[in-house]
Amino acid sequence: MYEEDIEHALRARKYNAIRADERELINAITYDTGGIIKRRPCFGYSEEFIGELQEHDINVREPDENSDDDWTFKLPSM
Repeated sequence: MYEEDIEHALRARKYNAIRADERELINAITYDTGGIIKRRPCFGYSEEFIGELQEHDINVREPDENSDDDWTFKLPSM
């Protein structure tokens, strides 16, 4: 009876978490002065967001599934 509602809620939860992670990274990019930003592997980003970063010359390295590596974002020179 509630299966569809629960599935929808879980999808919405994941979507909202990803959007929050993306907003946090955009904020970090805004104030970064070092050129490299690292984020824990538990953070999530949509393929569309990653593509937009790459289109703006931001080098993205995803965490390795077999290790504790972080997301690494190398920003273009100022």
